[in-house]
Amino acid sequence: MDRMISPDERPGIWKKYRWWIIASVSVIALFVFLIQGERVYELSKDRVLLAKVEARLFEDVISFQARVEPEVSFSLDAVEGGTVQEIFVEAGQAVEAGQPLLRLANTTLMLDFMNRETQIVEQINNLRNTRMQLELNERQLQEQVLDLRFEQEAMARQYAIDTLLFMDSVIASQEFLDSEARFRYLVEKRELLEDNFQTNRQYRARQLQALDRSIEMMERNLNAIRKNLENLVVKAPIDGQLTTFLPEIGQSINRGENIGRIEDLDTYILRANIDEHYLSRVEAGQNAFYELNNYRWELAVAKVYPQVSNNQFLVDFEYKDTIPAQLRSGQGLNLRLALSASSNAVVVPRGAFFSSTGGNWVFVLNEKGDQAFKRAVELGRQNPDYIEVVSGLEPGEQIISSSYESFKEYEQLRLKSAEHE
Repeated sequence: MDRMISPDERPGIWKKYRWWIIASVSVIALFVFLIQGERVYELSKDRVLLAKVEARLFEDVISFQARVEPEVSFSLDAVEGGTVQEIFVEAGQAVEAGQPLLRLANTTLMLDFMNRETQIVEQINNLRNTRMQLELNERQLQEQVLDLRFEQEAMARQYAIDTLLFMDSVIASQEFLDSEARFRYLVEKRELLEDNFQTNRQYRARQLQALDRSIEMMERNLNAIRKNLENLVVKAPIDGQLTTFLPEIGQSINRGENIGRIEDLDTYILRANIDEHYLSRVEAGQNAFYELNNYRWELAVAKVYPQVSNNQFLVDFEYKDTIPAQLRSGQGLNLRLALSASSNAVVVPRGAFFSSTGGNWVFVLNEKGDQAFKRAVELGRQNPDYIEVVSGLEPGEQIISSSYESFKEYEQLRLKSAEHE
């Protein structure tokens, strides 16, 4: 028969569930172990590059590719359109300013020039005839003044004589009155004619000035038309080398179309596109250099173009002293630009790690060199060889400088030597 079991006789929780508890703790421990184990990444030491943190003189320079360009160049564009009739030079040839390069034929322009020239010449002749007629009218009026002046002076003498004769009763009263009337008429006529002469002279002077301006303007128009005709012969605008020259006999060229380029080979500059990150730090006068044929060539920033395109801005460099004789337009050179004076700093060699971390952290080796730990750092200026360490690293420490892409999610690395693999 059944009986009641006292509390003392009942089995304990541990005895009853001990296997479940042991299994649960084991699973949790294993899970924790696995989680912790995932933060450690093992790899061969031969697969990474190591770099040593140093205290040394830091040169604040940047390196970039620059291209050689002539300081003076000229793009040859056709001022007038036409068909290529003659070619006098070839690409690569040295030319002088004013030297004919090619001749264009343009029948339409020639006919238009002849018609307009005829019209302008006819207008100029008409204006000159008008000028001559004004001068002739002035001379005729001047002759009239002279004749009247002579006649009036003669009448003045006769009037004086008639006055004396009348006082002596030698001539009749009517004769004296006629003489007096004639004298006064000539005086008034002379005054009127002289006033008219002065007025006409002033008016004629203004007319002549206007005619001269019109003639001058028409002659300028005629010269401009002739200049257009002369533009059918394309000439070199500067001394230099004809680096490109595209036309062919019979080719039709439109007005404004580019037909070549002339470059002055006596002076060169270097032109480079620099990352916009340095825009605020690059200014005119800064020193730059490159090495060519075991010689260091010194340059200076000549001009900074502040416009940013494709995350870059343009900078021109000029030579401080002589220009290398072996330079060629379009040649590429590896240029270095000093952004500031050199100074002592803690540095680390450049490496692919920077692109993986953005310079915010690195893997630092322990003293034995068999492990590396992730550490937050602050990196500053860069040059082609080194990166400045602001904080987080000390001279003598070693970091992994190669790429972190395959293990950047881990906090710790275990480095195995080749003999232990």
